[in-house]
Amino acid sequence: MVIGIKRSGAKPGGIRAAIALLVLIPVLVPLFAAALIWLGEREVTAAATDKVRAAATLASSNVRLLVESTLEKLRLQDEQLGPDPKRFTARTLTFVNGFGAVYDAAGFQITANGERDVNIGTNAEFQVLAKGKPWVVTPLLVFGQNLRFFGIARRVERGGKFAGVITAYIPAEILSDTWNAVGLGQDSTVGVIRDDGWLVSRFPLPKETQNISSGQLSENVRKAPEGIFNSASSPIDNVSRRVGYVVQKDLGLVVTASMSRTSTVEGFWARVRSTAMVAAPIFVAMVFLCGWAVLLLMRHERNRVELELALQQNKMLFQEIHHRVKNNLQQVASLVRLQQAPAAMKEDLTRRIVAMSAVHQHIYESDQFGILDAEAYLARVLSSLRDSAPPGVELKWTLAPLQLSPDQALPLGMMVNEVVSNAFKHGFPNGRAGRVTITLVRPLDGNDAVLTVEDTGVGMSETPAGGQGLGTRLIAGFAGQLQGKADVTRSSDGVKFELKFPVQPQK
Repeated sequence: MVIGIKRSGAKPGGIRAAIALLVLIPVLVPLFAAALIWLGEREVTAAATDKVRAAATLASSNVRLLVESTLEKLRLQDEQLGPDPKRFTARTLTFVNGFGAVYDAAGFQITANGERDVNIGTNAEFQVLAKGKPWVVTPLLVFGQNLRFFGIARRVERGGKFAGVITAYIPAEILSDTWNAVGLGQDSTVGVIRDDGWLVSRFPLPKETQNISSGQLSENVRKAPEGIFNSASSPIDNVSRRVGYVVQKDLGLVVTASMSRTSTVEGFWARVRSTAMVAAPIFVAMVFLCGWAVLLLMRHERNRVELELALQQNKMLFQEIHHRVKNNLQQVASLVRLQQAPAAMKEDLTRRIVAMSAVHQHIYESDQFGILDAEAYLARVLSSLRDSAPPGVELKWTLAPLQLSPDQALPLGMMVNEVVSNAFKHGFPNGRAGRVTITLVRPLDGNDAVLTVEDTGVGMSETPAGGQGLGTRLIAGFAGQLQGKADVTRSSDGVKFELKFPVQPQK
């Protein structure tokens, strides 16, 4: 009887609440919507500012690394030219990004055979180097419809006298990786400008080089070494953007990252207007239907609670299954270690079992059964591999946030395990030091992801491109499971493994 009284008392209270809600909806909903719009505008503006500032900082770091590493390579190439300027040749020039050129003191380009070709003696950058400046960055160089380069040139001296110039010509689209990484959206840009206003590089690529020393950027640079401002119209493509910049005074460069204002505040207000036009008639209908909906919600509340309890039980069962599978795999790994077998064989088997176990551990810890965070999962696998790295070998990784199904995550993790293990085993003999770098990216212009494993060792004896070892066959099998295409590139600087595979859409 007590339980029946409580239940009957709950119904009038629910009805009164529904009536009060129906009366207040016409007043509260518009006020609430106005408050949300006001807060939303502030948050969108603040978020866009923070994102542009972070993007400019990241782009600045990448540009500095590019310039400083290129100058160091030019210094090394300078040493390989030899002591006699008359015997300079371009045969020793090697650059991973772009190509190199050597010019003599008169400005003539020196070919691989030591012959003289075109002359750049009247070029402004060449003259600056000839007068004593140690190095310069050239403005954007445009050739035809598709070729865009910029140069980093270094003064060459012999016996304290000017002996010529050595230059690395770098494709302007090298900023595309940074543009993808910062993810500022449509009509966003990443650019590099010299302190005299000349455009050095930009992505997306401009049609031609340009001097923007009279624009808003120069005005802001004179006020502060870094900052953010709103550009009403870009001098390059006339698009309104929010621009972040960082001045690199020692390099004579200004690095920028910008986001289209249409993508931020103006886009927000466009969405508000379109939403209001659709929401107005819906709001009127909602006033009449709200009471009926509340009654339905009350009627179905008990069913919802029961379904929620059942769902929680199912989740607990799934977690328990994955937990037990992970524990069983750990026991298998322990049994493998106890077997009388070569230590290298046991270590390889244990690493593979640990890689499989990591999938199940990640699933039950993240409480996500249909999707798996590739970034966190691969970081777990790589952290385990780092403990087994040879002395002096550094393991680094950069992983994009990517969601995969468990059916894709497992072969991907096993693939990473095999390739990195092969690099450790074959790339660094006799205590050789070096680095293994792993990257996972997903370009914006497709549904494919790209896994890259690069090492600075001497190479691998077995790769997916050839060989009959177990690791090679496993790598080929995993690539097939992922429906991907694997490619291996060998060079004097090490081995590069690249796998391109489609990301299955999550259901």
